[in-house]
Amino acid sequence: MSDPALPKPDSARLLALAAPLAITQMIGWGTTFWLPAVMVEPLIRDLLISSEAVFGGITIMLLVSAAAGPRFGRIIDGGGTRWAMASGSVCFALAMVALSLSQGLAGYVLAWVLIGIGTPLALTQAAAAAMAQLAGPNARQAIGLLMLLGGFASTIFWPLTAFLDATIGWRAMCLVFAALHLLVCAPIHAIFLAPRPVEEPVRSHASLRPSAPPLNAERRRSAFILMAIAFSFQGFLTWGLPLQVIEILKAYGHSVAFAIFAGSLMGPAQVLSRLAEVLFGRTTGILTVGVVTAAVMPVAVVLPILSPGSAILCGAFVVGYGMSAGAMTVVRSVAPLALFGKDTYATMSGWLSLPQNLVFASAPIVYASVMRHWGPTSTLVMSLGAALVALGTMVMLERRFRHDTTA
Repeated sequence: MSDPALPKPDSARLLALAAPLAITQMIGWGTTFWLPAVMVEPLIRDLLISSEAVFGGITIMLLVSAAAGPRFGRIIDGGGTRWAMASGSVCFALAMVALSLSQGLAGYVLAWVLIGIGTPLALTQAAAAAMAQLAGPNARQAIGLLMLLGGFASTIFWPLTAFLDATIGWRAMCLVFAALHLLVCAPIHAIFLAPRPVEEPVRSHASLRPSAPPLNAERRRSAFILMAIAFSFQGFLTWGLPLQVIEILKAYGHSVAFAIFAGSLMGPAQVLSRLAEVLFGRTTGILTVGVVTAAVMPVAVVLPILSPGSAILCGAFVVGYGMSAGAMTVVRSVAPLALFGKDTYATMSGWLSLPQNLVFASAPIVYASVMRHWGPTSTLVMSLGAALVALGTMVMLERRFRHDTTA
């Protein structure tokens, strides 16, 4: 726990660090991961591919990212995030151009391969590493603030994507998104991410706890395995379920307007949970936050099963899901920093991304297939099972390593 006698962190400095990257994260996630949920019907119609193929683009993104993540993590630890993230934005711009020009499955796959290359360079892995490198002892607050500000990606880009598709068509829309990556995101990364600073002495309260002894090899391996299992199962749910939320609510008899409205609540719910972590998390260990966060998910996904026609329970399901998923994003980013340290943070995050992304990669296709063949209740029961495994593993991680964390 932090000492109340010490000064509060420099909030203005942290905000100046996090705000520019939050813009690039919203654009990055909004134009990649969140794209198929809104564009599935136009893509099926114009490219003559199945819904599984549409959501399979995210699977390709994750498989490529899993292969590239460890290597890019070492590059970031060694040379900083500035040009790595700028390069990632260029990859995304090329991907959007490729998607705009695609005429079938081959072009669609190429676009997602490029997105997969850009993901570990420009999205959460690199952005969190940038905060760890630049914010020093206040890294936890900086990462939480970044996740907080960037949490409106779906809320902004779902309606924006639908509007642009209706007004200029999805191909022109992809070119607009390419321009955002090239003219907004790449310059932000090049300008605002200075080379890695020389480490300075701690001068604030530091959201980090007093340094714990480094983990020995056996405990380090155990922490890695438990983290990989907990985050993989939680991520399987969070990479698959949100893409089907609108379809689940429609299948339960709710109107399209209500389904879109309820789905759009995910963003604010994620932001609310991240705000709570930023404001109150400094007095609670990050692994404890992870247990509480993981416990919310099974409660949320069971609500629509209990009363499928209830708008209130279905809305609570989306909000509960969003709060759990939003806070867990912070936990996934901070826990490796707390247990493994700053110097190898990007490398360890890259290695953790390997098993996670392999699991995440299956989620969009599995969810789309289960939803298509067995319906919304089976989809939610599958989500409940994944949530319970994640919760049990997170409890084991917290009990064994609660005294070893520095955040």
